Amino acid sequence: MSLVVPDTLGVLVSRNQAAIPPITEAEFCRRLSLLGRRSGLNVMAFTAEGISPEDHSIRGYAYRDGVWTSGRFPLPDIVYNRCFHAHGSRNAGHALQHMAEQGSRKLIYWSRNLPGKWQVYRALHTIDEVRPFVPPTAPYRDTAQLVEWLHRHSALFMKPQAGTHGKGTLYLRLSDGDTGLLVQGRNSRNRPFRRLFSELDAGLSWVDGIAGRRSYIVQPYLKLTSQSGHPFDVRALMQKDGKGCWRLTGFAVREGRKGTLTSNLHGGGAAHPAEPYLREQYGADSTRLIIGQMMALSLTITGALEERYGRLGELGIDYGIDRSGNIWLLEVNSRPGRASFFQTRQPKCAFRSVNRPLEYARYLMTHSKVTGSKGADTSLEHMV
Repeated sequence: MSLVVPDTLGVLVSRNQAAIPPITEAEFCRRLSLLGRRSGLNVMAFTAEGISPEDHSIRGYAYRDGVWTSGRFPLPDIVYNRCFHAHGSRNAGHALQHMAEQGSRKLIYWSRNLPGKWQVYRALHTIDEVRPFVPPTAPYRDTAQLVEWLHRHSALFMKPQAGTHGKGTLYLRLSDGDTGLLVQGRNSRNRPFRRLFSELDAGLSWVDGIAGRRSYIVQPYLKLTSQSGHPFDVRALMQKDGKGCWRLTGFAVREGRKGTLTSNLHGGGAAHPAEPYLREQYGADSTRLIIGQMMALSLTITGALEERYGRLGELGIDYGIDRSGNIWLLEVNSRPGRASFFQTRQPKCAFRSVNRPLEYARYLMTHSKVTGSKGADTSLEHMV
Protein backbone atom coordinates (compact mmCIF):
# COMPACT_ATOMS: atom_id res chain seq x y z
CA MET A 1 0.00 0.00 0.00
CA SER A 2 1.48 3.36 -1.03
CA LEU A 3 1.99 6.29 1.31
CA VAL A 4 -0.65 9.00 1.01
CA VAL A 5 0.35 12.63 1.63
CA PRO A 6 -2.85 14.60 2.34
CA ASP A 7 -3.85 17.67 0.33
CA THR A 8 -1.23 17.36 -2.39
CA LEU A 9 -1.38 19.12 -5.74
CA GLY A 10 0.74 17.58 -8.48
CA VAL A 11 1.59 19.88 -11.40
CA LEU A 12 2.16 17.93 -14.62
CA VAL A 13 4.62 19.89 -16.78
CA SER A 14 6.74 19.21 -19.84
CA ARG A 15 10.38 18.15 -19.65
CA ASN A 16 13.14 20.70 -20.29
CA GLN A 17 16.48 18.97 -20.04
CA ALA A 18 18.38 22.28 -20.28
CA ALA A 19 16.74 23.74 -17.15
CA ILE A 20 17.34 23.20 -13.43
CA PRO A 21 15.19 21.43 -12.39
CA PRO A 22 14.62 19.87 -15.85
CA ILE A 23 11.02 21.04 -16.21
CA THR A 24 9.12 23.82 -17.94
CA GLU A 25 7.47 26.59 -15.91
CA ALA A 26 9.72 26.14 -12.88
CA GLU A 27 9.11 29.74 -11.79
CA PHE A 28 5.33 29.28 -11.91
CA CYS A 29 5.62 26.04 -9.93
CA ARG A 30 7.80 27.83 -7.37
CA ARG A 31 5.13 30.48 -6.87
CA LEU A 32 2.43 27.81 -6.60
CA SER A 33 4.50 26.05 -3.93
CA LEU A 34 4.99 29.19 -1.83
CA LEU A 35 1.32 30.22 -1.97
CA GLY A 36 0.10 26.65 -1.53
CA ARG A 37 2.07 26.23 1.67
CA ARG A 38 0.21 29.17 3.22
CA SER A 39 -3.09 27.32 2.83
CA GLY A 40 -1.76 23.89 3.77
CA LEU A 41 -1.60 22.60 0.19
CA ASN A 42 1.54 20.66 -0.75
CA VAL A 43 2.74 21.23 -4.34
CA MET A 44 5.03 18.99 -6.36
CA ALA A 45 5.97 19.22 -10.06
CA PHE A 46 6.56 16.23 -12.31
CA THR A 47 6.71 15.13 -15.95
CA ALA A 48 5.14 12.20 -17.78
CA GLU A 49 8.53 10.45 -17.76
CA GLY A 50 8.61 10.49 -13.96
CA ILE A 51 5.47 8.37 -13.48
CA SER A 52 6.18 4.81 -12.30
CA PRO A 53 2.90 2.84 -11.98
CA GLU A 54 4.82 -0.37 -11.25
CA ASP A 55 6.07 0.94 -7.86
CA HIS A 56 3.18 3.36 -7.23
CA SER A 57 5.40 6.44 -7.19
CA ILE A 58 6.23 9.56 -9.16
CA ARG A 59 9.69 11.08 -9.49
CA GLY A 60 9.15 14.79 -9.12
CA TYR A 61 10.39 18.06 -7.64
CA ALA A 62 9.38 20.07 -4.58
CA TYR A 63 10.43 23.60 -3.68
CA ARG A 64 11.40 23.73 -0.03
CA ASP A 65 13.50 26.15 2.01
CA GLY A 66 14.42 28.14 -1.07
CA VAL A 67 15.71 25.25 -3.20
CA TRP A 68 14.33 22.57 -5.51
CA THR A 69 14.71 18.99 -4.32
CA SER A 70 14.01 15.85 -6.31
CA GLY A 71 12.51 12.69 -4.92
CA ARG A 72 9.85 10.04 -5.20
CA PHE A 73 6.30 11.00 -4.28
CA PRO A 74 3.02 9.11 -3.93
CA LEU A 75 0.05 9.80 -6.18
CA PRO A 76 -1.26 13.34 -5.43
CA ASP A 77 -4.87 14.09 -4.58
CA ILE A 78 -5.27 16.30 -7.64
CA VAL A 79 -3.30 16.81 -10.85
CA TYR A 80 -3.08 20.23 -12.50
CA ASN A 81 -2.19 19.52 -16.13
CA ARG A 82 0.27 22.06 -17.54
CA CYS A 83 1.88 19.69 -20.06
CA PHE A 84 2.09 21.36 -23.47
CA HIS A 85 2.44 18.13 -25.45
CA ALA A 86 -0.90 16.42 -26.13
CA HIS A 87 0.68 12.96 -26.55
CA GLY A 88 2.60 13.20 -23.27
CA SER A 89 -0.47 14.57 -21.54
CA ARG A 90 -2.61 11.62 -22.68
CA ASN A 91 0.02 9.06 -21.70
CA ALA A 92 0.42 10.67 -18.29
CA GLY A 93 -3.34 10.68 -17.75
CA HIS A 94 -3.61 6.95 -18.49
CA ALA A 95 -0.65 6.10 -16.26
CA LEU A 96 -1.96 8.18 -13.35
CA GLN A 97 -5.42 6.66 -13.65
CA HIS A 98 -3.85 3.17 -13.60
CA MET A 99 -1.98 4.09 -10.41
CA ALA A 100 -5.18 5.38 -8.81
CA GLU A 101 -7.08 2.19 -9.68
CA GLN A 102 -4.28 -0.04 -8.36
CA GLY A 103 -4.20 1.85 -5.06
CA SER A 104 -7.98 2.22 -4.77
CA ARG A 105 -7.41 5.95 -4.75
CA LYS A 106 -9.53 8.73 -6.15
CA LEU A 107 -7.70 11.01 -8.58
CA ILE A 108 -8.96 14.43 -9.63
CA TYR A 109 -7.46 15.41 -12.99
CA TRP A 110 -8.24 18.84 -14.39
CA SER A 111 -7.17 21.43 -16.97
CA ARG A 112 -7.61 19.31 -20.08
CA ASN A 113 -6.24 20.01 -23.56
CA LEU A 114 -8.47 21.74 -26.07
CA PRO A 115 -8.41 20.28 -29.60
CA GLY A 116 -6.68 22.07 -32.49
CA LYS A 117 -7.36 25.67 -33.46
CA TRP A 118 -9.63 24.71 -36.35
CA GLN A 119 -11.89 22.59 -34.15
CA VAL A 120 -12.13 25.39 -31.58
CA TYR A 121 -12.90 28.00 -34.26
CA ARG A 122 -15.57 25.74 -35.71
CA ALA A 123 -17.14 25.17 -32.29
CA LEU A 124 -17.22 28.88 -31.48
CA HIS A 125 -18.60 29.74 -34.91
CA THR A 126 -21.81 27.90 -33.97
CA ILE A 127 -22.48 30.31 -31.08
CA ASP A 128 -24.60 33.29 -32.16
CA GLU A 129 -23.03 35.71 -29.66
CA VAL A 130 -19.48 34.77 -30.71
CA ARG A 131 -19.79 34.23 -34.48
CA PRO A 132 -19.45 37.93 -35.51
CA PHE A 133 -16.07 38.10 -33.78
CA VAL A 134 -14.55 34.97 -35.36
CA PRO A 135 -12.50 35.74 -38.50
CA PRO A 136 -13.07 33.58 -41.62
CA THR A 137 -11.01 30.44 -41.03
CA ALA A 138 -10.34 27.22 -42.92
CA PRO A 139 -7.89 24.32 -42.64
CA TYR A 140 -5.09 24.52 -45.20
CA ARG A 141 -5.62 22.13 -48.12
CA ASP A 142 -3.41 23.04 -51.08
CA THR A 143 -1.91 25.89 -53.10
CA ALA A 144 -5.08 26.29 -55.19
CA GLN A 145 -6.87 27.27 -51.99
CA LEU A 146 -4.18 29.89 -51.29
CA VAL A 147 -4.56 31.40 -54.77
CA GLU A 148 -8.31 31.70 -54.27
CA TRP A 149 -7.96 33.28 -50.83
CA LEU A 150 -5.15 35.62 -51.92
CA HIS A 151 -7.26 37.05 -54.76
CA ARG A 152 -10.20 37.40 -52.39
CA HIS A 153 -8.37 38.95 -49.43
CA SER A 154 -5.00 40.16 -50.90
CA ALA A 155 -3.10 39.08 -47.77
CA LEU A 156 -3.33 35.96 -45.58
CA PHE A 157 -2.19 34.78 -42.17
CA MET A 158 -1.40 31.11 -41.55
CA LYS A 159 -0.61 29.38 -38.27
CA PRO A 160 -0.12 25.79 -37.10
CA GLN A 161 -3.17 24.19 -35.53
CA ALA A 162 -1.12 23.05 -32.56
CA GLY A 163 1.42 25.88 -32.53
CA THR A 164 2.39 28.08 -29.58
CA HIS A 165 4.33 31.29 -28.97
CA GLY A 166 3.96 32.45 -32.58
CA LYS A 167 6.27 29.75 -33.94
CA GLY A 168 5.63 28.73 -37.55
CA THR A 169 3.30 31.64 -38.35
CA LEU A 170 3.21 32.89 -41.96
CA TYR A 171 2.09 36.11 -43.66
CA LEU A 172 1.40 35.93 -47.41
CA ARG A 173 0.86 38.88 -49.77
CA LEU A 174 0.78 39.10 -53.55
CA SER A 175 3.55 41.25 -55.06
CA ASP A 176 4.82 42.49 -58.44
CA GLY A 177 1.37 42.97 -59.92
CA ASP A 178 0.07 39.71 -58.47
CA THR A 179 2.78 37.65 -60.18
CA GLY A 180 5.01 37.24 -57.12
CA LEU A 181 4.63 36.43 -53.47
CA LEU A 182 5.95 37.96 -50.27
CA VAL A 183 6.23 35.56 -47.33
CA GLN A 184 7.08 36.67 -43.80
CA GLY A 185 6.88 34.77 -40.57
CA ARG A 186 8.64 33.01 -37.73
CA ASN A 187 10.44 29.70 -38.04
CA SER A 188 10.33 26.79 -35.60
CA ARG A 189 12.89 28.57 -33.40
CA ASN A 190 10.69 31.69 -33.34
CA ARG A 191 13.17 33.67 -35.44
CA PRO A 192 11.66 36.12 -37.95
CA PHE A 193 12.26 35.69 -41.69
CA ARG A 194 11.23 37.40 -44.94
CA ARG A 195 11.31 35.94 -48.46
CA LEU A 196 10.25 37.54 -51.73
CA PHE A 197 9.46 35.25 -54.67
CA SER A 198 9.32 36.75 -58.16
CA GLU A 199 7.16 33.82 -59.31
CA LEU A 200 3.90 33.08 -57.51
CA ASP A 201 4.07 29.32 -58.12
CA ALA A 202 7.55 29.11 -56.62
CA GLY A 203 6.42 30.98 -53.51
CA LEU A 204 3.33 28.84 -53.11
CA SER A 205 5.36 25.64 -53.48
CA TRP A 206 7.73 26.86 -50.78
CA VAL A 207 4.80 27.59 -48.44
CA ASP A 208 3.30 24.18 -49.19
CA GLY A 209 6.60 22.59 -48.20
CA ILE A 210 6.05 24.05 -44.73
CA ALA A 211 2.28 23.90 -44.31
CA GLY A 212 1.92 20.54 -46.05
CA ARG A 213 4.00 18.78 -43.39
CA ARG A 214 1.73 19.72 -40.48
CA SER A 215 -1.81 20.97 -39.95
CA TYR A 216 -2.25 24.69 -40.64
CA ILE A 217 -5.21 27.04 -40.70
CA VAL A 218 -5.70 29.94 -43.12
CA GLN A 219 -7.26 33.32 -42.33
CA PRO A 220 -7.43 36.75 -43.97
CA TYR A 221 -4.67 38.98 -42.63
CA LEU A 222 -6.16 41.43 -40.14
CA LYS A 223 -4.20 44.63 -39.55
CA LEU A 224 -4.19 44.65 -35.77
CA THR A 225 -1.65 47.36 -35.02
CA SER A 226 -1.37 50.39 -32.79
CA GLN A 227 -1.23 53.97 -34.08
CA SER A 228 2.56 53.67 -34.08
CA GLY A 229 2.49 50.46 -36.14
CA HIS A 230 3.16 47.90 -33.41
CA PRO A 231 1.14 44.66 -33.58
CA PHE A 232 -0.76 44.05 -30.36
CA ASP A 233 -3.42 41.84 -28.86
CA VAL A 234 -5.29 41.64 -25.55
CA ARG A 235 -5.02 38.58 -23.34
CA ALA A 236 -8.02 37.86 -21.11
CA LEU A 237 -7.19 35.37 -18.37
CA MET A 238 -10.31 33.50 -17.22
CA GLN A 239 -9.97 31.26 -14.15
CA LYS A 240 -12.22 29.44 -11.74
CA ASP A 241 -12.18 30.60 -8.15
CA GLY A 242 -12.58 28.89 -4.80
CA LYS A 243 -16.30 28.43 -5.40
CA GLY A 244 -15.86 26.77 -8.80
CA CYS A 245 -17.11 29.86 -10.67
CA TRP A 246 -15.52 31.48 -13.73
CA ARG A 247 -13.93 34.84 -12.99
CA LEU A 248 -11.96 37.33 -15.07
CA THR A 249 -8.51 37.53 -13.51
CA GLY A 250 -7.48 40.42 -15.74
CA PHE A 251 -6.64 41.87 -19.14
CA ALA A 252 -3.14 42.59 -20.44
CA VAL A 253 -1.95 44.01 -23.76
CA ARG A 254 0.92 42.23 -25.50
CA GLU A 255 2.71 44.47 -27.99
CA GLY A 256 5.17 43.22 -30.60
CA ARG A 257 8.04 45.02 -32.24
CA LYS A 258 7.25 47.41 -35.05
CA GLY A 259 7.30 45.66 -38.42
CA THR A 260 6.79 42.18 -36.95
CA LEU A 261 3.67 40.05 -37.36
CA THR A 262 2.85 38.82 -33.88
CA SER A 263 2.70 40.30 -30.41
CA ASN A 264 3.70 37.19 -28.49
CA LEU A 265 6.07 37.84 -25.59
CA HIS A 266 8.25 34.89 -26.65
CA GLY A 267 8.87 36.70 -29.93
CA GLY A 268 10.34 39.76 -28.23
CA GLY A 269 7.11 41.57 -27.35
CA ALA A 270 6.32 43.67 -24.28
CA ALA A 271 3.29 43.72 -21.99
CA HIS A 272 1.21 46.73 -20.89
CA PRO A 273 -1.82 47.29 -18.63
CA ALA A 274 -4.82 47.03 -20.95
CA GLU A 275 -7.07 49.94 -20.05
CA PRO A 276 -4.58 52.85 -20.34
CA TYR A 277 -3.12 51.35 -23.52
CA LEU A 278 -6.55 51.05 -25.16
CA ARG A 279 -7.60 54.54 -24.01
CA GLU A 280 -4.58 55.96 -25.78
CA GLN A 281 -5.52 54.11 -28.97
CA TYR A 282 -9.32 54.49 -29.04
CA GLY A 283 -10.36 57.06 -26.43
CA ALA A 284 -12.15 56.58 -23.11
CA ASP A 285 -15.68 55.94 -24.41
CA SER A 286 -14.67 53.37 -27.03
CA THR A 287 -12.38 51.66 -24.53
CA ARG A 288 -15.26 51.16 -22.10
CA LEU A 289 -17.29 49.53 -24.88
CA ILE A 290 -14.37 47.35 -26.02
CA ILE A 291 -13.63 46.10 -22.50
CA GLY A 292 -17.31 45.43 -21.84
CA GLN A 293 -17.59 43.42 -25.05
CA MET A 294 -14.46 41.40 -24.24
CA MET A 295 -15.75 40.62 -20.74
CA ALA A 296 -19.11 39.39 -22.06
CA LEU A 297 -17.45 37.39 -24.84
CA SER A 298 -15.00 35.76 -22.43
CA LEU A 299 -17.77 34.53 -20.15
CA THR A 300 -19.73 33.17 -23.12
CA ILE A 301 -16.66 31.43 -24.58
CA THR A 302 -15.61 29.74 -21.33
CA GLY A 303 -19.09 28.39 -20.69
CA ALA A 304 -19.54 27.18 -24.27
CA LEU A 305 -16.17 25.41 -24.49
CA GLU A 306 -16.60 23.74 -21.12
CA GLU A 307 -20.05 22.51 -22.06
CA ARG A 308 -18.62 21.05 -25.26
CA TYR A 309 -15.29 19.61 -24.09
CA GLY A 310 -15.71 18.97 -20.37
CA ARG A 311 -14.31 20.48 -17.20
CA LEU A 312 -11.80 23.30 -17.58
CA GLY A 313 -10.14 25.39 -14.90
CA GLU A 314 -8.64 28.32 -16.80
CA LEU A 315 -8.46 29.75 -20.30
CA GLY A 316 -6.35 32.42 -21.97
CA ILE A 317 -8.45 34.20 -24.61
CA ASP A 318 -6.64 36.45 -27.09
CA TYR A 319 -8.40 39.32 -28.87
CA GLY A 320 -7.23 41.54 -31.71
CA ILE A 321 -8.63 45.03 -32.19
CA ASP A 322 -8.43 46.79 -35.55
CA ARG A 323 -8.09 50.53 -36.10
CA SER A 324 -11.88 50.91 -36.25
CA GLY A 325 -12.24 49.36 -32.79
CA ASN A 326 -13.65 46.05 -34.06
CA ILE A 327 -12.82 43.05 -31.87
CA TRP A 328 -11.57 39.77 -33.37
CA LEU A 329 -11.19 36.49 -31.52
CA LEU A 330 -7.67 35.25 -32.26
CA GLU A 331 -7.09 32.21 -30.07
CA VAL A 332 -8.18 30.29 -26.99
CA ASN A 333 -5.52 28.52 -24.92
CA SER A 334 -6.19 25.98 -22.18
CA ARG A 335 -2.57 26.27 -20.93
CA PRO A 336 -2.39 30.05 -20.52
CA GLY A 337 0.74 31.79 -19.34
CA ARG A 338 0.58 34.66 -16.88
CA ALA A 339 3.90 36.40 -17.48
CA SER A 340 2.16 39.47 -18.92
CA PHE A 341 0.59 40.28 -15.52
CA PHE A 342 3.98 40.19 -13.82
CA GLN A 343 5.61 42.26 -16.58
CA THR A 344 2.92 44.94 -16.40
CA ARG A 345 3.35 45.16 -12.61
CA GLN A 346 -0.31 44.52 -11.86
CA PRO A 347 0.23 42.94 -8.41
CA LYS A 348 -3.41 42.03 -7.75
CA CYS A 349 -3.84 40.35 -11.15
CA ALA A 350 -0.45 38.64 -10.86
CA PHE A 351 -1.33 37.27 -7.41
CA ARG A 352 -4.77 36.06 -8.53
CA SER A 353 -3.29 34.40 -11.63
CA VAL A 354 -1.23 32.08 -9.40
CA ASN A 355 -3.57 31.79 -6.44
CA ARG A 356 -6.78 30.93 -8.27
CA PRO A 357 -5.56 27.51 -9.48
CA LEU A 358 -4.83 26.73 -5.83
CA GLU A 359 -8.27 27.96 -4.75
CA TYR A 360 -9.93 25.86 -7.43
CA ALA A 361 -7.83 22.79 -6.55
CA ARG A 362 -8.93 23.14 -2.92
CA TYR A 363 -12.54 23.53 -4.08
CA LEU A 364 -12.34 20.36 -6.19
CA MET A 365 -10.85 18.34 -3.35
CA THR A 366 -13.42 19.59 -0.82
CA HIS A 367 -16.31 19.04 -3.21
CA SER A 368 -15.05 15.55 -4.02
CA LYS A 369 -14.93 14.63 -0.33
CA VAL A 370 -18.49 15.88 0.17
CA THR A 371 -20.13 14.29 -2.89
CA GLY A 372 -18.04 11.14 -3.18
CA SER A 373 -16.43 9.74 -6.30
CA LYS A 374 -19.51 9.26 -8.46
CA GLY A 375 -21.14 12.54 -7.52
CA ALA A 376 -17.96 14.53 -8.04
CA ASP A 377 -17.31 13.11 -11.48
CA THR A 378 -20.89 13.79 -12.55
CA SER A 379 -21.37 17.27 -11.16
CA LEU A 380 -17.93 18.71 -11.83
CA GLU A 381 -17.46 17.54 -15.39
CA HIS A 382 -19.63 20.35 -16.79
CA MET A 383 -19.57 22.84 -13.95
CA VAL A 384 -19.34 26.53 -14.98
